[in-house]
Amino acid sequence: MNKKHLVLPAVLVVAAGVVATVQLWPTELKKLREQNLCLGMLTEQTAGLIHDGKGGAVVVDESIPDSSGSATKASDPIFSTICFVNRKNAEDKSSMRLQYTLDVRPTDTLNDRPKGATPVKGGLTGWVGQRQSEVQLPDGCAKEMKRPEARYITVTLKISQNTLVGQDWDYASLMKDSRTVIVEAVENLTKQYDCSA
Repeated sequence: MNKKHLVLPAVLVVAAGVVATVQLWPTELKKLREQNLCLGMLTEQTAGLIHDGKGGAVVVDESIPDSSGSATKASDPIFSTICFVNRKNAEDKSSMRLQYTLDVRPTDTLNDRPKGATPVKGGLTGWVGQRQSEVQLPDGCAKEMKRPEARYITVTLKISQNTLVGQDWDYASLMKDSRTVIVEAVENLTKQYDCSA
């Protein structure tokens, strides 16, 4: 057999090997999404920090809201998914209680810090409030997350009314735990997309 006829099959085998390696190579995004909850943003331990004091196992629902009428589909599920963190009821295991939600959105403006909210600090831009917290991902994240048109990418945490009542309106404790949850979410997102400050 002529050697020049072996070059093309050899090149194709090498190319197929490279493609398979790239697709199967464990990226930080894949690793964190497999290990953690809320599309890789939270460990189970951190997800359970914010609670209504009634116990029950942590159950996470990564829900994509009905986007009927929307002509475009999000290129990454991170932008179309709201993470609902719940607790199972002790007496009725089939029902759950919402503790908080966590979502990520591209935006052109940041919300103003509400009364009683404190800056998130730690080199991050954003605030931690009594019922809601909002933190901006580092500037390079919009490009890495395939949203270069967005000025900001924000992570928003919203505490449910059940949790506020269950914690006896202890805002100091809730804000401490909220800060831990939202900072971990931001740190894991920057690892997934390799866009730390």
